[in-house]
Amino acid sequence: MSTREILIEQIKTVHDENSWFVCFNYAVKNLDEKQATEKKQDQYHSISEIVQHLYFYNERYLSRFQGEEVPEKPRHYDTFQNHGNIGWEERVTDFQMVMSLFKQELESCNEEKLKAWGETLSNLFMHNAYHIGQIVTIRKQNGWWGMNPVVKG
Repeated sequence: MSTREILIEQIKTVHDENSWFVCFNYAVKNLDEKQATEKKQDQYHSISEIVQHLYFYNERYLSRFQGEEVPEKPRHYDTFQNHGNIGWEERVTDFQMVMSLFKQELESCNEEKLKAWGETLSNLFMHNAYHIGQIVTIRKQNGWWGMNPVVKG
């Protein structure tokens, strides 16, 4: 497989195609804002905060990949907080849009750019998979997850 094929496969797997693990779209499917923002006492982040964090990093890396200047945030900036008070459904849609744009960029960029960015993007997509696993775990702990198998492996 080429670098392009690997990265496109990774982004599809974390965004919209269940494979070895649950993709984002399935992980957040049928969650309402109340469930997404609920945080139990022993839970460090809510699902909504995790999605905010994923959006923050993916949007920034997409902008960098597109050659845009991305200002640094202060060290104390909390990437899990919803600084713009964006609603749950809107933030999910924002994240889905960023991932779709990322996939388009990967499909059309040149090989030199893919080689330069390959490791960084692969790590970003693994970071997504990690946090998507947290979302699934929270759903299971709260009884918001079905019993049907959805992944291979």
